[in-house]
Amino acid sequence: MKYITTLLVLAVCFANPLAATTINIDDKVAHDLDMYRSFLSTSEQIKLHGGADFVTIGADADCDFDSNVSSIQDAIDTGSTEVRVASNGVYIESIVLQNQSLILRGGFATCSDAEINNQNFVDFTTINGAANQTPIITILGETNNLYRIVRIENFTLTGGVVMPPTIGAALSVDLAEVELQLLRVNIFNNSGNVGGGMYINSGSGLGQTNINVFAQDLIIANNSSLNLGGGLYCNGGAAQITLTGISTISNNSAATNGGGVFMRGHCKISMYSEIHPMMISSFPGFFNNNSAEEGGGAYIRASASLYLFGQQMCDETHCLGSKDAPIYIQGNTADNDNLNNEPGGGIYMDSSGGINQFYANGTWIVDNQAGGNGGGAYVGGSSIFEIERRVGGCWKRDRCNLIINNRSGTSIGFGGGFFIDDATMNLSHVYVEENRADFGTAIVASGGNTIITIENSVFDDNGNGGADGYSDFEAIRVSAGASIAIRHSTFADNHVVNSTFEVDPALSSSMSLSSSVVHDPTSGDLFGPVSGDLTINCLVSHEATSFTGLNVLVDDPVFVNRLLGDFHLAAGSPAIDLCSGVPLLNPLDMDMEIRPWDDPDQIDGMGIFDAGADERYFFEVMFVDDFEDS
Repeated sequence: MKYITTLLVLAVCFANPLAATTINIDDKVAHDLDMYRSFLSTSEQIKLHGGADFVTIGADADCDFDSNVSSIQDAIDTGSTEVRVASNGVYIESIVLQNQSLILRGGFATCSDAEINNQNFVDFTTINGAANQTPIITILGETNNLYRIVRIENFTLTGGVVMPPTIGAALSVDLAEVELQLLRVNIFNNSGNVGGGMYINSGSGLGQTNINVFAQDLIIANNSSLNLGGGLYCNGGAAQITLTGISTISNNSAATNGGGVFMRGHCKISMYSEIHPMMISSFPGFFNNNSAEEGGGAYIRASASLYLFGQQMCDETHCLGSKDAPIYIQGNTADNDNLNNEPGGGIYMDSSGGINQFYANGTWIVDNQAGGNGGGAYVGGSSIFEIERRVGGCWKRDRCNLIINNRSGTSIGFGGGFFIDDATMNLSHVYVEENRADFGTAIVASGGNTIITIENSVFDDNGNGGADGYSDFEAIRVSAGASIAIRHSTFADNHVVNSTFEVDPALSSSMSLSSSVVHDPTSGDLFGPVSGDLTINCLVSHEATSFTGLNVLVDDPVFVNRLLGDFHLAAGSPAIDLCSGVPLLNPLDMDMEIRPWDDPDQIDGMGIFDAGADERYFFEVMFVDDFEDS
């Protein structure tokens, strides 16, 4: 019982370890939970509504408004608190809300159902914009006007077509003091100039208005933009969008930047994943969006921030999200027209206009393609890009965060997974697998201001030996003065050409590699014949002739099953209790087990820390995640 007791004490001490992130997520989570409480309050208000609190519109005799002769706007203009819309009517119109609160609810088969609040969560009332050159729903306001709440439920907004200078084809919120609550809303097949599906603008400077969007099960799909933001456009420091439940942004396209989302000017967007019985989609995230230029999935610039929470986030009273499903950035394409080798297949972070931020936990970045650099993500100057795993459970024990099968362009493409250019990246508890590029199949770090930290992560199976039009040189390339620190991580069974790492000596490019495992014989030596500044301490490697380091052991690290991608250390591994350890942003290993653990059956090397991403325990361990959930 000695070891188990010690473990439990450590679990309590490290229940909330210092996260690997330098991005402040607490303010955004607190804001989102406040919006969630407001959303729940509106739901309770709806339950209490009697006949005097709402009007109905539809095509049956029980309706207050006959949809054959009246519009939804006519019902709204009565000033009623709530308008219930039956799906048996035909609604071809545009709606304008000016400085007013409203609850607008569809999903009722008839007005009889509306009278008794018999809403069917899979019934969507359709409003067709009929290409009438105005957004289907426009919400307007004025600076310093009263703060309004607008709730929209169970609608499909489709057929909106607008041309410049009109903006936002389906749903446009422009300079309004408003809290917009969306529940089960589909925004399909709309086309506009900026924000083909949805347009959110809180303005700038002294003219900003507070726009808070809280959406549960929002689907923005098959929309297009002649310019920016095929699915969604967001601008302004007073604009915050919170997407919950199973919300998806998919199959949207932009003729310039941001196929799924274009966000700028301090706009903040967060997404939470939560499987629930009434969900209307399968998985949350950004799917199969494309742009002719940068940012197939999302384009982030001018100090905007995107947060993806695939793990549950809570305060003292409420939680958002769950540990049941990751958030996906999957199948997005930059440079969809194949003209200009444009970067950022999944995510593009612009180098101008302040510090952009991307934060994720419980996230998969999968199958994204760039015509140029950065298949998974292109991170430009002054941006911060961070992925971590938090305690409290994840949908998958090992590959909670996964970067897999992303590809840069085949015409001299850099950074299959990521291209980091004069920016900051922190990766913790991430698997990086099967990515392809000409140079830097997993990561390219470039520029004297680039600082990358990698901890508790696994890199395997990147590259394919130069097949299929890719050169597949090195897993990680460091150039033009960039700096990268790799701690307690594992590199194994990549299939890159020349060497696992390439550290360009020009402009003092550098790499530190400590307490790690690099057993990658199919990729050649660890380093090329000439390298920049290297600092190597405590390493299990397949060779030691291409570099000079301290405490280097050339040996097989003995994984549990490397053929099946299981890179946990097996009993008797020479990596066990080998290292003295290094300062970590997160002291937990890739399974969220406490590091270090002194194996009494292993002779200690320089210390009691295991080399690599895994800290091996010899008995059935009580994991920190399970401890937190119990």
